[in-house]
Amino acid sequence: MLDKYKDEQPILYNLLENSIKKDKISHAYLFETNNNPNSLDIVYSFVKELICPNDKKCDNCSICKRIDDGNYLDVKVINPDGLQIKKEQLLDLQDEFSKVSIENNKKVYIINECEKMNLQASNSILKFLEEPIDNIIAILVTNNINKVLKTIISRCQVISLNKSNNKICDTSFENISYILTNNSSDREKFLSLDSNREFMEDILNFISYYEDNGVDTLVYVKKLWHDKFKDRQSNINAMDIMINFYYDVFKYKICGNVIVFVDKLDLIKKVSSNDINKIMYKMELLIEMKKLIGNNLNINLLIDYMIIKLGG
Repeated sequence: MLDKYKDEQPILYNLLENSIKKDKISHAYLFETNNNPNSLDIVYSFVKELICPNDKKCDNCSICKRIDDGNYLDVKVINPDGLQIKKEQLLDLQDEFSKVSIENNKKVYIINECEKMNLQASNSILKFLEEPIDNIIAILVTNNINKVLKTIISRCQVISLNKSNNKICDTSFENISYILTNNSSDREKFLSLDSNREFMEDILNFISYYEDNGVDTLVYVKKLWHDKFKDRQSNINAMDIMINFYYDVFKYKICGNVIVFVDKLDLIKKVSSNDINKIMYKMELLIEMKKLIGNNLNINLLIDYMIIKLGG
């Protein structure tokens, strides 16, 4: 089922397949379509993989066909009622899903174009997401993630689709492979910095600040960095921490797990809502900056350039 999107959507495919194999299904997913015309078919393929009882997901059994036809009782789809999704639609869903499962041990509800939920509907679904019920899986689908409440986004695993026939940028897997293999020794050195919690917290606070504010407060962000990290070695150490942080963001985006910053999961979840190409770009940028700083180039100019690129 999802196999047909293995080449077009490799990040999505690996993430969802791994979560199913390891039985680590999230209680809520938010699919950012990026105007991919196959987005609903991708969602339905995922739903069928969750529910189909066959070892080899068939896409052809009576259950799969009923899901496709909209006749499977434990899969509910909510579409906008006119221009909006209304609170009453969500209340009806919650009432129906509070009952014992008829078909299977899993229930799935899909909210299509969830950015069209009015405020009352958003608050209603938020309560549902805040108190997840075992074996009930929420799938929200949006064409404009910027119109979805941040509190809803934070409670979902965000999956950003590539545009149709637009595989991840050509540099992606070559560069990410380079990053993950060539930064392994730096990872070991980085772990030894764990004793310096204050230094690490300064870096993570910096990341949190510019991820929230971008270049809107560029002067302050530059001052924040230059006041803390004045010499060449502290800048190199800071790069190591940032590279490893974005590595964790990448791992969380792909596999749903974290290697180093297990105590910063909320921040990692927030940053992982970015497009996968943007995350990889930041990793590549930081590795390049670390090399340049080590080559005795002007630190202040390099850091100013890095901050502009990171926040852009």
